[in-house]
Amino acid sequence: MMSVRQKINKNNRRFCMEIFGYDFMVDENMRPWLIEVNTNPCLEESNKLLTQLIPRMLDDAFKLTLDVMFPPLAPAKIAEASGEEETGSSGQLTRTQVFPVTDRPDAENLW
Repeated sequence: MMSVRQKINKNNRRFCMEIFGYDFMVDENMRPWLIEVNTNPCLEESNKLLTQLIPRMLDDAFKLTLDVMFPPLAPAKIAEASGEEETGSSGQLTRTQVFPVTDRPDAENLW
């Protein structure tokens, strides 16, 4: 990150984010080695594992960035905005989409 710090957010914009792709190699002693960092990582769901991880990673990234600036609405506010009656009265914040990852809790941020 230090080598490219002058290129990241060079216009000093507030509330911006980037997703980087880190490529690692593991040697015979199980030590990880960083090979490269990509500023434009491939987000192709080319196998079953990536089909689980990529949507969850993007959703988690938005939770860490966009939800901070624009918190999800409570059910009453959603119903009010859509002109429908509120179906749940718990007042809890809800998320309509969940991206499950095998053996990981849905509420856990994996990143």
